[in-house]
Amino acid sequence: MALAAPPRSGPVAADAPTVPSLAGLMEKELHWGMTHDEVIDVYNKVNGLFDREYAPLLATKQPGVDQQQLEADRDSRKTNLKRSYTEFLPGSPTGFDVTPIHLEYTYNNGEAVLKLFKDGKNRYMFFIKDRFWKLCDEIPAKADGPLGGTFQDAVTKLNTLFSVPGRIRPADAAQGLERTEADWQDGKSHLRAVDRSSEHLIGLYLADKVTEGNLSSLRVNKAVDPFALDPSIAAITKKGVSDPNAARTPGADAGKGKTPKR
Repeated sequence: MALAAPPRSGPVAADAPTVPSLAGLMEKELHWGMTHDEVIDVYNKVNGLFDREYAPLLATKQPGVDQQQLEADRDSRKTNLKRSYTEFLPGSPTGFDVTPIHLEYTYNNGEAVLKLFKDGKNRYMFFIKDRFWKLCDEIPAKADGPLGGTFQDAVTKLNTLFSVPGRIRPADAAQGLERTEADWQDGKSHLRAVDRSSEHLIGLYLADKVTEGNLSSLRVNKAVDPFALDPSIAAITKKGVSDPNAARTPGADAGKGKTPKR
């Protein structure tokens, strides 16, 4: 079975400061509970998010090669979005297991992800039982970027935007926190800003609070430790291992012949 690291633990939104709304962090056409096909359609349909992104560029081009290349690029991105759908199935490791999002999903629990690049950032959209419940935006950390050049810049900007200071949670492996985070919540969603300075990124993770609070019951299949002893071996060795030759006559040596009589 393919394994990721142990997932994040606990209903982390409970003590996060409350803000009026986090809805502006996600396109209005997206909402929690959509199927992956419905999410893909939001981007790929006629006049969808991809079409609206390319419309101003296409409007500047005369019919010809340049216009055709833009249309081909748009259509390629639509195809790539559909192909990016990845299910976290038992026995099927994915490349996501060695990325910073490896704590955001589990295997063998009906989970999956879509990935795309848009508006200058990578976005991951997570599903459980084919219900959209979380997205992760990787925002480049740049002095002139939307969240500034450092994690502290990002927290300061978000504190100002929400008019509420975020809760700071230091990295803590026992809680599934690989990196320092700041978080906020509203009535429906939980936002985590994650310090990914080593990658020159700020991670914004927005999750459905209802799903997040029910993860323990939704993730019924737990990851298996590949280094754990087989249960049958563990049972045999529970009381310790003894030398089967210890009760034999002292000095007996199966590899030594008798001394001949004189």
